[in-house]
Amino acid sequence: MGSMREVSTGRTRLLEPEHLIGRAPTCALCLDEPYVSAQHALVRWTPDRWELKDLGSRNGTFLDGNRLKPGEVYLLGPGSRLAFGKPVQEWELVDGSSPPVMVVPLDGSEPVLVEGEMLGLPSSEDPQVTIYRNEGLWLLEKSDESIAPITNQQTFEVAGRVWRFCCADDTSKTWLTNAPPSNAGSMGVEVRHLQLSFSVSSDRRETHLELSCGGHTVDMGSRTHNNLLLALARRRLEDAVEGLPETTCGWMYQEDLSHEPTPEFPQLNSDVFRIRKQFAGAGVLDAANIVERRPRTRQLRIGTGRLSIVQL
Repeated sequence: MGSMREVSTGRTRLLEPEHLIGRAPTCALCLDEPYVSAQHALVRWTPDRWELKDLGSRNGTFLDGNRLKPGEVYLLGPGSRLAFGKPVQEWELVDGSSPPVMVVPLDGSEPVLVEGEMLGLPSSEDPQVTIYRNEGLWLLEKSDESIAPITNQQTFEVAGRVWRFCCADDTSKTWLTNAPPSNAGSMGVEVRHLQLSFSVSSDRRETHLELSCGGHTVDMGSRTHNNLLLALARRRLEDAVEGLPETTCGWMYQEDLSHEPTPEFPQLNSDVFRIRKQFAGAGVLDAANIVERRPRTRQLRIGTGRLSIVQL
């Protein structure tokens, strides 16, 4: 992960794809020195390398001791030393690899990495906002169930804090659109190709789940949040038996879920997040689609119609 280190103190900072350096509080690297300009310089990731540009600062930007020409682009590599305003306070590029996908709190706290292409904020236990990748786009899903694309440098607020989303990769992945793949673990599958098999204990206290596709089976175990999926699976199967169109099968209001053995809102959001994370860990490409939402309707449904339920 791209990072640079302050030579004198050893403190390390992860690099954002467009890492603005200066005295202004909105800079990614804020240097509170009178000889540093408000927006002094920019360290920027290109498809395969880091670049440095002085933004017309009053006292100049230095690379390996040499003052740069304002506005010109200079290449950086591991070991490159940068200084801003004076060549005395140096920063060294210690990792020249690509920047991670992360969210950066604008209050100066440490960034939070997006791992497994999914993140809940302010925490996975209380995911008032979920950021995830689906069909090549990064999406932000809020607690009011609104869903919208989010792009590099976009800011948003959650739990009274403002965050900046950082992502250098805006290219789409290749997604399976026709036949299901033969191996769910190594190739990845879309939710709609999955077969979900529920086994419910006689006392209905335990729900075991397996997912399969193309002859490959993944044991998802017995988890409390399986009960939420079970309730949604039952509704989708019931609607299919009644002959409802596929696009309308399975939608369920959150209020209806309160009558099922599932958690009530807001814990429901936590369970949705845990389910999506578990499916992502199982190699499902569009894991967020395992629980679909209709924006601003408080409706949810399970993302596949290939379902079976067995009462033990």
